[in-house]
Amino acid sequence: MHAVATKMDGIGEPARGRPAGRWRRRIFGFALAAGVLACDRTESATPTEPGPGTAASLAIVPASLYLQPGQERTLTVEARDATGTVVATPTLTWRTDAPTVATVSATGRVQAVAPGSARLTASAAAHSTLPTEGVTGASPAVGQWRAARSTFNDQTLLGIWDDGAGTTYAVGQNGSLLRATANGPWTLVPVGTTETLVGIWGSSPTDIWIVGTNGLILRGNGTSFTPVPSGTTATLLEVWGLTATTVYAVGDKGTVLRWDGTQWSAQATGLSDDLWGIWGANSSTLFVVGNNGVILRYDGQQWRRQTVPGGAPLFDVWGSSASNVFAVGAGGTVWRFDGLTWVAMTTPSTANLFAVAARGYDDLYAVGNTGTFWHFDGFQWRAVDIGTGQNLRGITRRGDGTFRVAGWWGSVATIRGVGTASTATMELADPALLAGWSTPGGPTFAVGYGGSIFRRDGATWRYEPVPGTKDLYGIAGSSATDVVAVGDTGSILRYDGTTWRRELSPTRALLRAIWVSGPGQAVAVGEQGTILRGSGGSWTPQASGTPQFLRAVWGSDPTTVYAVGDSGVVVRYDGGRWSRLDVPVAPSRRLRAVWGTAPHDVFVAGDSGTLLRYDGVRWTPQSLSTRRTLRALWGRGPTEVYVAGDSGTVLRYDGVTWRDASITTPALLYALFGVTGTGPLAAIGEGGRIFEGQP
Repeated sequence: MHAVATKMDGIGEPARGRPAGRWRRRIFGFALAAGVLACDRTESATPTEPGPGTAASLAIVPASLYLQPGQERTLTVEARDATGTVVATPTLTWRTDAPTVATVSATGRVQAVAPGSARLTASAAAHSTLPTEGVTGASPAVGQWRAARSTFNDQTLLGIWDDGAGTTYAVGQNGSLLRATANGPWTLVPVGTTETLVGIWGSSPTDIWIVGTNGLILRGNGTSFTPVPSGTTATLLEVWGLTATTVYAVGDKGTVLRWDGTQWSAQATGLSDDLWGIWGANSSTLFVVGNNGVILRYDGQQWRRQTVPGGAPLFDVWGSSASNVFAVGAGGTVWRFDGLTWVAMTTPSTANLFAVAARGYDDLYAVGNTGTFWHFDGFQWRAVDIGTGQNLRGITRRGDGTFRVAGWWGSVATIRGVGTASTATMELADPALLAGWSTPGGPTFAVGYGGSIFRRDGATWRYEPVPGTKDLYGIAGSSATDVVAVGDTGSILRYDGTTWRRELSPTRALLRAIWVSGPGQAVAVGEQGTILRGSGGSWTPQASGTPQFLRAVWGSDPTTVYAVGDSGVVVRYDGGRWSRLDVPVAPSRRLRAVWGTAPHDVFVAGDSGTLLRYDGVRWTPQSLSTRRTLRALWGRGPTEVYVAGDSGTVLRYDGVTWRDASITTPALLYALFGVTGTGPLAAIGEGGRIFEGQP
C-alpha cells in the first residue's frame, strides 16, 4: 500500500494585530503528518482491522511546530491501538517534502534550514497522512529595557491646600506630602512618618498643620514638619482654623480638638460618629459635618446637633457667610443653610461628593467619585466634564483664582475657567495601567485605574482627557479610528480618531478585557462569565456557559475566539456558541492571559507560573524558570512570544525555549504590546509604569 499525501492548505495566517512595517519578516513553518497504520490490502481484499495491542494510529507531538533557521527540535510520536490504548511506537520512517527548508532525521530530529514551508511525515507500514500547518519567522530578542514612564507618587491623595502665595500642598497615604510652587514641578516633602495624612491647612505660608491616622498632628513651615501632641489616638480627618491661635481638628468617634496657640485640647460633642469636615464664619459660628447626616453647630460655648432629614454621610462643609452654608456628602447629597434651616438641594446625580470650595456664593464647586466636578452658579448645580475619571478627594482655591483638585493614584489637576467652561490640566497621575493597544500608523494607548488613558506622543506618554468613567481594564481596536476601551460597571468608551465617547452597555458587570476582530466588531469579557459581542456600536450578551470571572480574550478570527479566567476555565467560540474546554490546569489557579498566532497556536498564562500552549490537538504545559503569577501575553509571531507578570518578570519564547528577559523592577506587569512606528515592545503595570524594550 502506498502513502496518500493530502495537499496542505497553506501556511497559517499571521497573528491578528501584529505590527506592520519593520516587524514583518520572512516566515516558514512545518506541516506535521502522522501515519495511520492499517493492514496491506488489494482492491479485492477485505480490510482487516488491527487487534488490541496493535498500533492503529499515530499522532505527532506537538501537532504544530515553529522554528527559526538553525534551530532543532525532536518530535515524538504517540501510537494507539483500536481501543485507544497507548502502545509502544513501531519503527518509523520520517520524511520531509522540502529538505531545503527543513530536514528530519531517522529519529525525528528536525532542523530548520531556511525560510519556507515543509511537510514532515512519520509513517509505519501502510498509512495515510494527517497534515497540520504552522508559521514561523526569525526575529531578534529584546536586548534592553528603558523606563518610558516612571512613578512619581501613586498613593491616594486625601487633602489639598493652597497658601494663596503661590504654593500648593497635597497629602495622602503612606505619609505622602507633595508641594508645588506656581505651576510646578511637584516635589515630595519628607515628613518622617508612614501614617496616612488626611487633612492640611495653614494660617500662613509658614504655619501649616497636617492631621492623620492615630491622632497624628504635624506642624511645619512648608519645608520641615514636626509632630505636636494631640492627646488622642483617633484618626483625624480634617484641620481648619480662623487664626494662628484658633485651629480645629475633627475626626473619628466624634472627636473635635482645638488649638489655642499653646496646646491641643478636646471639646465635648456627645457623639460617637466620625466627623469629616469643618468650617466657620467666626469664633461663635462654626459647623462640623460627619457620618449619619451629622451637622454640629458651635455657638462659642458648646456644640449642638442640627437636624436634617435622612442619614447620608456628609464629608465637607463651606460657607460664604453664617447664613449661606453648604454641606456635601454621599449619594450626591447637598444641604444648604440659610441661617435658620437646612434645605436639600437638587443635584445632577447620585455621585459621592467629598470636598467643596468656592470663589463666591455664586461660583461654588464640589468634587467626588469618578471625576465628579459640579458647579453652583447661585441658582442650580450643573455637572462639568473635566476629562478624568479619577476619584477626587480634595479641592482648593489658588491665589490666582484657579482651583487644584487631588484624588486617587496621586492625581492632581489644575482647573481653569468658570462654571461649565472649566477645563482641567492633569499635572500628576500614576494609576496602575492594565492594558495597552497600538495600531500601524495610528495612536498607542494604555488604560488603567480611575478611567485613565495615556497616549504615546512621540516618545512621551501623556494623560489623555476622556469622559469621566470607572476603572478601565481592556483596550483594543481595528484601526486608528476604531478603538474601544472597557472597564468597571460595564463601562465602554469608543475612540473615533478624534474623540472618546461613552457607549450604552447592557451590563453593570466589570468588563476585564476586549478583543476586536474588525471595524465595529468586538468581544468583551468580564466577571460572572459575562461575554458581550459588539457590532456597529451596539452590544449583545452571549451565554458563556460558566459563572467564572473571565479575565482575557483573544481570537484568530470571528469564528475562533478563546476566553480564559478563574478556576482554570477556558471557553472557545466556534462561530455559533461558547463551550468549555478541558485544559490541564489546577482548579485553584486563575488564568489571566491568552494570545496566539493561529487557531492551532494559542498560549494561556496565569497563577504560579502557569503557561500552556495549544498546538491544535492538545494543551501542553510549558517548562518555565519562574513560579510567579503571569498576567500578560503578546508576540510578533510564533517564535517571538512574550509573557510577563509579577516583580518585573518577562520571558521570551523563540520556538524552542523560554528565556529570561525580565525588567529590573518590583512592580507587577499587567500588559504587553508592541508599539508601532518605532518598534519597541511595551510592558505596563503598577504606578503608571511603562517600560519599552528594544532589540
